Amino acid sequence: MDTANILNEAFADAGKRYGYDSVTAEFNEFKEFKIKWRRSCGWAEFEVSDYVKNAPRNVMDGLAETIFSRITRQTRNGYPEEMMKWLTTDDFVREKQPIYLRRARNLTRTPVGEHADLRESYGRLMELGLVIPDKDLILTWTTQPTAKHVGHSSVLMKVVSISSVLDTPSMPSFVLDRALHHELLHMNKGFDPFGEKHGTDFRVSERLYPHYREAEEWMKRLRLYL
Repeated sequence: MDTANILNEAFADAGKRYGYDSVTAEFNEFKEFKIKWRRSCGWAEFEVSDYVKNAPRNVMDGLAETIFSRITRQTRNGYPEEMMKWLTTDDFVREKQPIYLRRARNLTRTPVGEHADLRESYGRLMELGLVIPDKDLILTWTTQPTAKHVGHSSVLMKVVSISSVLDTPSMPSFVLDRALHHELLHMNKGFDPFGEKHGTDFRVSERLYPHYREAEEWMKRLRLYL
């Protein structure tokens, strides 16, 4: 049985347990790892990230079970342990990370900007003891400046992107370091798609950066947001 049929069967079997008689599921080439669905009385249609295309059957079964349990509000549990283990292996990152980078069109795919180098910012944060080194981590600038969100982290794919709006000669290094530190905190937290994104512990950790308040004042004046 090919993977498309395995996926469809896994979701159809899970659907029956939750009262859905007509269920279809297919892979989609999303940039991020995600699942989309439409449902009504007795039927449901799913689009599932093709990053799990080569997942073993027990992982697909766990994924389907989790999604149905959440959309029917029977539980608020996260993904099962066997799925989390499969998604967070080194092999998964090395296989899927290049695919993610190809799909992410607004990335330069290099840490070297016109005026700043993200590796230097990373090094400064390491000297402060605020970074957990990760050999698979990719740092990159965006090709186009974005002010609404000056940083983005794909925790699953281990890619951190910083907006090129911060890559200017007048931008203080502590503002860049503040933005990178914020995104690296998400990396340190690990993959938790159903967890609280910016909880109390996260906010406390943000303030460990020595120039946090000064950087925040600069960003507010420039209307830059994380």
